[in-house]
Amino acid sequence: MKTVFTACVFLFVTSLGFSQEYNITFQLNTNSMTESFTIPEINGTFNNWCGACAPMADADGDGIYTITIPLPAGTIEYKFAADGWNIQETLVPGSSCTLTTGQFTNRIYSVTGDATLPIVCWGSCDDCGINNGPYNVTFSVDMNNVSAQYTTPEINGVFNNWCGGCAPMSDVDGDNVWEITIPLLAGTYEYKFAADNWGIQEELTPGSSCTLTTDAFTNRLITVEGPVVLSEVCWASCAACVVGVNETVSNNTFSIYPNPSADFLNVQGLIGDSKVEIIDSFGRVVKSIESLRAINYSIDIQELAVGNYILRNIDNSGSSVQKFSKTK
Repeated sequence: MKTVFTACVFLFVTSLGFSQEYNITFQLNTNSMTESFTIPEINGTFNNWCGACAPMADADGDGIYTITIPLPAGTIEYKFAADGWNIQETLVPGSSCTLTTGQFTNRIYSVTGDATLPIVCWGSCDDCGINNGPYNVTFSVDMNNVSAQYTTPEINGVFNNWCGGCAPMSDVDGDNVWEITIPLLAGTYEYKFAADNWGIQEELTPGSSCTLTTDAFTNRLITVEGPVVLSEVCWASCAACVVGVNETVSNNTFSIYPNPSADFLNVQGLIGDSKVEIIDSFGRVVKSIESLRAINYSIDIQELAVGNYILRNIDNSGSSVQKFSKTK
């Protein structure tokens, strides 16, 4: 009888299905921190964001703090703080190690087994000394040609989880050109302009120079390599608005050849006193030629990087554009 009871107890305990835990070691490099602190800590979904309940240690005094926590398999969110939330790191939305939900951006990790995570710098997905940003990127959109009713334009993209009204733009000088500066890590991002928490949004043309089309979605595209102030663009356009009208209203039907070209671009059919601008895929004017009075003109493009561009001709009646590609 005793043997049967013991077996039953064993079967009962086994059937509870206790989940296995794995030792996860977190490492934080504090050597680049400018904030004052005493003891770093880790807070997350696994400890109910408890504050100082998970202090980290630096046994050898090298400024790299560690902690090992047993965790069950699954996805966790977390971030580093110090001294009971006295300070906390600010993470860049859209960076590789993060997840943004509403206004909160946290680190994210999927536990699948024992692991020692790479050393990371405070507020970064990388170790200190690796310069991948974040870089300040300034976006500008000209709303003067927008006929729909709106209050506040915004920018939505992969870097803020397409969050709607969480990134409102501002128009300090009242010229209806709205701006916002966002810190972004090096990388490529999709985005578009909208207003009033997706109340309206721009409709971009598939195949245009500043866009990427995936399935039914056409968004703007930017590659961040450093701090940049992007040239203002017209709502739903890759180029700037001109004298309050869109860039395709000129009577000037000029042509360009050869296209693509590696060295020189011939412009034919200019009229009047024209100005020519070359605009890259980020909306930046990379070359400008003032006061062209010749009907035909040859433009040296050898210094341009390989890629897609817009050539915009501006004359007294407005402006018109042609697309071209620069090859090696």
